Amino acid sequence: MGVSTFMPLYVGLSGLESMQQAESVVGNNIDNASTPGYAQEQVNFVENEPFPAVPGSGPAVAGQFGQGVAVGSVTRQDDPYYDEQDRQNQGTYQMYATHSSVLTQIQGILNEPSSTSVQNAVDQFFSAWQELSNNPSDDAAKQAVITQGQVVGQTFQVVTQQLQQLQSNLTGVVNGQLAQLNQYAQQLAGLNKQITQVKQSGENPNQLLDEQSNILDKMSQLADITYTPDSAGDGGVDVTVGSGSNAVQVVKDDTYSPFPNATTASSLSTSTPVSLSSLQPQLSSITSGQIAGNVQGYDDASNLLSNIGSFLSNFASQVNGALGGQLFFSYSGGVLSVGITSPSALQTGPSGNAGDNTYAVAMVNLQTTSWTINWNYSQQANGGSSVSQSVTGTPDQQLAAMVSGVGTEASGVTFSENTANALQEQSSQLRQSVSGVSLDEQASYMVEFQNAYAAAAKYITTFQSMMQSLLNMVQP
Repeated sequence: MGVSTFMPLYVGLSGLESMQQAESVVGNNIDNASTPGYAQEQVNFVENEPFPAVPGSGPAVAGQFGQGVAVGSVTRQDDPYYDEQDRQNQGTYQMYATHSSVLTQIQGILNEPSSTSVQNAVDQFFSAWQELSNNPSDDAAKQAVITQGQVVGQTFQVVTQQLQQLQSNLTGVVNGQLAQLNQYAQQLAGLNKQITQVKQSGENPNQLLDEQSNILDKMSQLADITYTPDSAGDGGVDVTVGSGSNAVQVVKDDTYSPFPNATTASSLSTSTPVSLSSLQPQLSSITSGQIAGNVQGYDDASNLLSNIGSFLSNFASQVNGALGGQLFFSYSGGVLSVGITSPSALQTGPSGNAGDNTYAVAMVNLQTTSWTINWNYSQQANGGSSVSQSVTGTPDQQLAAMVSGVGTEASGVTFSENTANALQEQSSQLRQSVSGVSLDEQASYMVEFQNAYAAAAKYITTFQSMMQSLLNMVQP
C-alpha cells in the first residue's frame, strides 16, 4: 500500500483554510482597533500530524510526510503586569483630577479676591465704622454700618449655602458612582461563570476576557481595586474594593457582594442619596479613583464650612465685645444676623451722648486686632486627612489664611495631578505596545497571509494539472 494520490491536495487545502482563518483574525483586529478593553489577537499556527503518525507502521515510505498546517489557537496579546500597573495609575490620576475639579469649584464659591467676596464685605463693614467714628451722631452713618453688617451676613450665607449645595451634589455623584461600581462587580461575577464554561469546552474566551478587561479598567477609574485569579484558575477574577481592614470583596468566583453592604447598597440608586457618613468606614478604605477624589472634595467643603463657622462665631463675639456688650451680631445655625436694625438703637459710646465715639473707635481698632482661631485643613501629603491648625491674626489675616489654605491645597493637588497624568500616559503606552492594535502591523500580516493563500491556491492548481496529465496518460 502506497501513499494516497490525493494527499497533496489535502496539504494545499490546509494552507487555504488556515490562511483564511488568519485573515479573519486580522480583520477582527482592525475592526476592533478602537474598541475599549480589546486586546489584539494572534493566530498560532501548528504543523499537522505527519503521515504515518508512527514511523514504520504505515506504508513503506522514505520517512514521514508532512500534512500541512492548522490553526492551533487564537490568543489575546496582553501583559498582566502592564494591565495592573496602568489601572493603578489611572485610578490615581482620576482621584487627583476629580479632587482638583472640586477644589476649583470651591475657589469659585469663595471668589477671592473680588468685590463680592467675604473679605471685601468685612473690609467694607470696617470702613463704615471708620466713617461713623468720625461722625458718631450721624444716623446715615449708623445706617451704613447696619447695612454693611447685613451685607457681611448675607455674603457669608451665600457662600455657606453654595458649599452645602456642592456637598449635596457630591453626595449624589458618589451614590451614583458606588451604584455603578456594584453593577460592574455584578457583571464580572457573571463573566467569571461564562469564562469557566468556555474554558471547560476547550476554547479560548477571548471576547469575554476583553469584556472583563474593560470592566476592570472602569472599576479602577472609580476606586482602588485588587483582583486575583478565581478558584477555577481559568481567567476569572476575584475583586476587592478598597484597602485595609474595611475593604470589601465584591466578587468571589461567580458570586457578587455589593459595596459597602447589601442593606446600604440597595438605597444607592434611589431619589434620596445615602449620606456619605452612612457609607463609612468602608468608604474611607477607597484611596484612589473618582470616588476618592469626590469624597476628599466633600471633606474640603466640610472643613471650610467649619472654618467659616469658627470665624463668624468669634467675629460676632469680638464685635459685640467692642460695642460694650451690645448684641450687634448673633450667630446661630450657620447664619450671622444683625440684631440692631434701627440707627437710634446703635450706641457709639458708653455714655450714650451723641458725640461719644468710644465704641466706634474700638470697632475701627478691631480691624487691626489679632485673635486665634483653629482652622481645619485637608493635608494632601497626609492622604487628604484633616488636620487642625491654630491661626493668629486680624480678621483680614484670618480670612486670608482660610482662603490661602484652600489655594495651597489646590496647588498641591494640581501638581500631583500633573505627575499622575504623566505616569498614566507612560503606563498606557507600555500597555498599548503589547495589547494595542497597530494598523500598520495588521496590514503587513494581511499581505503575508494573502500571499500564503495565493501560493496554496497555486499549489492546488499545479496538483490538479499533474492529475489531469496522469489521467490523460491512462485513458484508452
